[in-house]
Amino acid sequence: MDKPETGIVRKEIIRYNPGTGRQAMTDVVVAETPLEIVIGHGRAGARTHSNIASTMRTPGDDFNLVAGWLYSEGIIGSATDLSGIRYGDHTDMIIAELSPGTVYDEASHLRRFPISSACGWCGRFKDRGELPNVIPRNMLVPASLVCRLPATLRSGQGLFGATGGAHAVALVDTNGEVLIRCEDVGRHNAMDKLTGTMLRSGRLPLSGYLVVFSGRLGYELVQKSLAACVQIVCSLGAPSSAALELAEAYGITVCGFVKETGFNIYCGEERIKW
Repeated sequence: MDKPETGIVRKEIIRYNPGTGRQAMTDVVVAETPLEIVIGHGRAGARTHSNIASTMRTPGDDFNLVAGWLYSEGIIGSATDLSGIRYGDHTDMIIAELSPGTVYDEASHLRRFPISSACGWCGRFKDRGELPNVIPRNMLVPASLVCRLPATLRSGQGLFGATGGAHAVALVDTNGEVLIRCEDVGRHNAMDKLTGTMLRSGRLPLSGYLVVFSGRLGYELVQKSLAACVQIVCSLGAPSSAALELAEAYGITVCGFVKETGFNIYCGEERIKW
């Protein structure tokens, strides 16, 4: 993949259409990269810099993003509480300097916003031992099954049908049968519900199944799928660049823009049978 430019990343993919078959093409995906937020605080001459949070974002307008986050979390109450903002050692680090008179309770905020050393850094997973080092490559599903996934997912979206405001995820076997569907206002929560259900029933890992998401496929959804050892991840929407980077690093198949009329394969084509 190319490096992010103006919030997009170009990616070589395989486009599948039931009528015309496979076609190699170039697609663009939304860029998603980690951002470290560092706070400078204390009186002049005795400043302390604390790394208080990490988040995933699309590069661009980073200063406003951080300023808005600081305000919404109650760290600053007005623009005067912020004396300066700049990039740190790289463009994925923002240093926000609080005005000397701004009160900052470091211990309290560090408890509220624990740093995730996994955020955006695929190679650190192995050191933490939180995710499997190897994803199996023994799964093979027909392209026609992938095309049926939108209807499969929609048929059980009761909460979305009632409210129009819920995301969904389904766990599907190689015959296209749904084991479980979960819905939530947050797509990450829906995946956590699915994983928790399978965990409590003693059915992890999920290496024999695929998952399909109702919306955009971001980094955290691939991370959660990886933790559950899922081989094939499908989405009705677009994947982000960080989601694809993580999937490629661990050998996960990603299909995006899944419709009855076709889908895009971003990585792991070997698990799709034509």
